[in-house]
Amino acid sequence: MAEPLTIIGIMVDRRAEHAPEVQEVITRHGEDIVCRMGVPSPSKEKGLITVVYKGDSSGAEHFYNQLEDISGVDVRMVRFSG
Repeated sequence: MAEPLTIIGIMVDRRAEHAPEVQEVITRHGEDIVCRMGVPSPSKEKGLITVVYKGDSSGAEHFYNQLEDISGVDVRMVRFSG
């Protein structure tokens, strides 16, 4: 059975201020991330990061919750069973 995959969308407001903390969380979970893509807004004030996380739902939830605790960050998640 394949490992479940979770797509996590991270909208970062005031990128210069909040991006370093977001990056710390992403780095801590790096071994469970199989893909990451980022797109800045035209003004560069906001940024959208999408991450594909592999592993069980508790690990994805933990990652999600750490991101959600960061001010200026909106997080959404979609899970796919393995």
